[in-house]
Amino acid sequence: MMQNACDHQDIWTRCSGLMASLARSSIPTLGGRHFWRDVAVGHEHRIQQHVWTTHHRLLDRHDRRVASGSLEACRTTARLRFPHRTASNGTLIVMLHGLYRSRHSVHRLERQVNDAGWSTMAPNYPSGHATIAELGQWLNEFMAGIVGYDRVIFITYSLGGLVLRSAFAHGTDWMARMSVAGIVQIGTPNRGAQMAGLIRTLPPGNRISGPAARELCEPLDLPEPPPDIPVLVIAGGTSGHWGFNPILEGDNDGVVRVAETRLDRDHDFELIPTLHGLLIGHPHTELSVRSALATWGMND
Repeated sequence: MMQNACDHQDIWTRCSGLMASLARSSIPTLGGRHFWRDVAVGHEHRIQQHVWTTHHRLLDRHDRRVASGSLEACRTTARLRFPHRTASNGTLIVMLHGLYRSRHSVHRLERQVNDAGWSTMAPNYPSGHATIAELGQWLNEFMAGIVGYDRVIFITYSLGGLVLRSAFAHGTDWMARMSVAGIVQIGTPNRGAQMAGLIRTLPPGNRISGPAARELCEPLDLPEPPPDIPVLVIAGGTSGHWGFNPILEGDNDGVVRVAETRLDRDHDFELIPTLHGLLIGHPHTELSVRSALATWGMND
């Protein structure tokens, strides 16, 4: 009997030690691709909030969970584990992914931008679980927490361009200390998307279309970027009367029509012969982006 009690005590001690070790260790994650919004992003970490439970977690640069719980708890752990590196005044490139995508979808282009010597941030946001207005508010809150830069250039893909326009609609206090030096829109449906009409018959709450996707069915009531900010619009298409998708009217990239990418204000424009899903990683897109950055950041 005494031997069994000792065995049980030994097992309990080992299990307790294992649980404590797991609590201290970093747990791999998928990086919050669809159900998390980034609250803050540093050189070696990011703090995220879950779209449903609203709890926070701290990830390292390899997407391993270091801590979870309240926002303050994650911030405290981040200060201890990842000492803040103050950036010198300069230009930050913020990259916004598209609908049902994540920051991982812009990784190739981000690497190209980094190789050209630019500092970047590519935050995650729950594109399939919020309205465009809610996403614009998220972006303003995210930008308000960025310090160490006096200028920002946005590279937006698809819905990301509308998220930025929505942010302009809600008041951008952060622009008082960080001016917008330029915007690249890649495949952004600035005039709504005829393709989105295919989801019009689906009931609300279905697993295919989220709030933002449904809003693309109607004309968009969003302010365009201020006229003093240079904008490059990059669209995909065939340069012909017909696009990649015969269901859509006119030239298109299979998802967004070329005409839908246009803004009413003046802007630069480039057409690249490729599909919507391949547009963000196309070599011509990379060259166009790097050329625009070189022009807008020439006084950096």
